Amino acid sequence: MTTTESHRMVEVYRKRAKRYDLTSNRLYLIGQRTMAYEHLALEQLALRPGDTVVDAGCGTGHNLPLLAEAVGPTGRVIGVDLTDAMLEQAEDRVRRAGLSRVSLVQADLTAYEYPENVRGIIACFSLTLISEYAKIIERGYEALVPGGRWVVLDYRLPRWWPDRLIPALGPMIAPFGGDTSMVNRHPWEPVEQGAARHRMLTRYGGWVYVSVGEAPGA
Repeated sequence: MTTTESHRMVEVYRKRAKRYDLTSNRLYLIGQRTMAYEHLALEQLALRPGDTVVDAGCGTGHNLPLLAEAVGPTGRVIGVDLTDAMLEQAEDRVRRAGLSRVSLVQADLTAYEYPENVRGIIACFSLTLISEYAKIIERGYEALVPGGRWVVLDYRLPRWWPDRLIPALGPMIAPFGGDTSMVNRHPWEPVEQGAARHRMLTRYGGWVYVSVGEAPGA
């Protein structure tokens, strides 16, 4: 991530951290079912007890208890985020849930050093905000064990949306630190390109997708 981009994201999410979960829930008012999409994405990891999984862009840590449940007491969950204030919220969530096998790391995902034997990596609504998303996905594949899974849950512009209406999306994207240039970012493409096997699931009229790639070598 460029220095300018990372600084901007940190500032945006420091301001939003304490209210992030509450404000994100407003998306339900326009028919989005974010929790259902996240559960769908988590299921695609196919985690087993004892696995190591990384939540790339974990935010306030909403997925961490679910991931911890999936890998059990012998597994390992690592939440990575760029913003200290978001990780503070995640740390509170981890502490309240008593999750001893969850660790949190403040890092730029483009430079994050993965641990060994990673079975799954998931990124929920985070990669489209980062211009170097392809680098993040490539580095993730290098860390995954053969047959491990890269799962990306994010937004994309559906084919039926007219180009002339793209500017209308600006006010919806801006509060999350993005702009309409994000419609040209396609994280599902490097997920597919790096995978031995790939599948794509879509929801919400094509606005939401789950891209699932299995690491080669299994």
